[in-house]
Amino acid sequence: MSFIWLCLKKIYANKLGKINIINIGKIKNFKQRLFKEFKLLFFDKSINSFIQHNKEIWQGFSNNDSKAEVLFELTGMQPNIISYSYFANVLAKKFSARIKVYSFGENRHLSFFLKRLYKSFSAEVFSYRLNKAQARELRELCDNIYYRINSKDDVYNLKVSEIWFGDLLYDYHLRTYQIPTVDIKDERFKESLKKALYQFIFWRDYFNNHDVKAINISHCCYLIAIPMRIAICYGIPAYQVNAHGCYHMNEKKLWAYTDYYDYPKQFSKLSQNEKSEGLKIAKERIEKRFSGEVGVDMPYSTKSAYTTFKKDRILSDSNKFKILIAAHCFFDSPHGLGYNLFVDFYEWFEFLGSISEKTDYEWYIKTHPDFLSGNLEVLNKFTTKYSKFKMIPSDTSHHQLIEEGIDCALTTYGTIGWEYAALGKLIINASLCNPHIAYNFNIHPKSITEYEKILMALPGQQLDIDINEVYEYYYMKLGRDNMANWLLLDYDSFIEDIGGYKNQFTSISYQRFVATFSHDRHKDALLMLNNFIDSGDYCMQKKHYSN
Repeated sequence: MSFIWLCLKKIYANKLGKINIINIGKIKNFKQRLFKEFKLLFFDKSINSFIQHNKEIWQGFSNNDSKAEVLFELTGMQPNIISYSYFANVLAKKFSARIKVYSFGENRHLSFFLKRLYKSFSAEVFSYRLNKAQARELRELCDNIYYRINSKDDVYNLKVSEIWFGDLLYDYHLRTYQIPTVDIKDERFKESLKKALYQFIFWRDYFNNHDVKAINISHCCYLIAIPMRIAICYGIPAYQVNAHGCYHMNEKKLWAYTDYYDYPKQFSKLSQNEKSEGLKIAKERIEKRFSGEVGVDMPYSTKSAYTTFKKDRILSDSNKFKILIAAHCFFDSPHGLGYNLFVDFYEWFEFLGSISEKTDYEWYIKTHPDFLSGNLEVLNKFTTKYSKFKMIPSDTSHHQLIEEGIDCALTTYGTIGWEYAALGKLIINASLCNPHIAYNFNIHPKSITEYEKILMALPGQQLDIDINEVYEYYYMKLGRDNMANWLLLDYDSFIEDIGGYKNQFTSISYQRFVATFSHDRHKDALLMLNNFIDSGDYCMQKKHYSN
């Protein structure tokens, strides 16, 4: 290993000019990654078994001599890689194309073992940089656009050559710097803008100069979705396929997981027997969740918001109207489902704070039990600024809050929308893209003006909640979630067998997948994907299944 260490010093000396303290640190980090990957490559039997498995089943699917190509964004998530091996090869065979996997970002380190994993199913991995002409355009374009941005709305609405990616820039900036809102005068914002334009310039030129037949991305938010937005404008099929489902985005549907707009229509097409059985299943699952059981149809969850544990009284015993604000994470993709009434959650809170000063309500704020660090500090600033805002413990049971007299809950697009409706409580959303928009068990203001009018007269608001609508929504959502079974057959059992949700992001996933592989299931998965692609549908549904 000392020989490798000396070679690395020489490589870095040639690349960086000379060895200094900073470069020594980089070399040590690189050395650690090298040792880790050496161990993965040669001693992880699960990875090597999966690699050998791929080499055997994907022969002859792609055409590595073709100029046509299907693009996939590189990811290290194990369930995604398994899904990619299928979807990439189905696309490659359909278009007689080669599979190319790109590493997002201009300087991303490409893992040796990741390259080997992708190569095992005939994929070529590449990273990218701007050439001199593109770099010059980037500097000029960035300066030109930066000085034309005068507000947060300008950021959100940003388009270049009619391609909209302002929402992606907005969310990337919040997440990267863990900040609750955009400050256009902050130098960091200009850096985020530059990175967004970097992606725009590269991928605009790439699509113009390559015969791309399709692209698959890992997420429809943040800057990683810019290639998808450009592809859609160029008429190139764009997908998000993973172990949780398959989505085909288009100009009208830029985000995955928004099939909830069609839930009522889809439910109406079910047989009467399935409708009745579906409502019964939904009722049972919801009751199970309300019993305090953790992870019901939410395998990633580690805590329940519906425990029966009793604490000291949380709410006052006054007769004033009591509002619960169900806080969202300020910096976790506020635009991940589309446009909300407010440009971010910070502006939403500012608006509610101004309303609180005009009303005689009691205002309580509760975060999710699994909230991310950094949010509490932002909320504390709001409770200091607006005296009527009161924080309550994040682990407080909603059962207790309802028993103590909460009258109404406010959210932008949270699950509390269906949860409180199932418990008979009034919910008002601040988004026309919220998952419950197709149903009447919530109030959905269409504008900030309408939203304010509703809030100013909350004690008089009436909403007749049809509990069967809630059950219908939940059953349809449950069916959507079960699309995760398109490849893994039974996702819930898969998670249980590997020892929990987090373990799917280890090489155990490879081991389990290879161990349970069957040629019949393999053929079914290929047929389902072909049916889905040929249909042009937005998302994979039961009709795409072979049986």
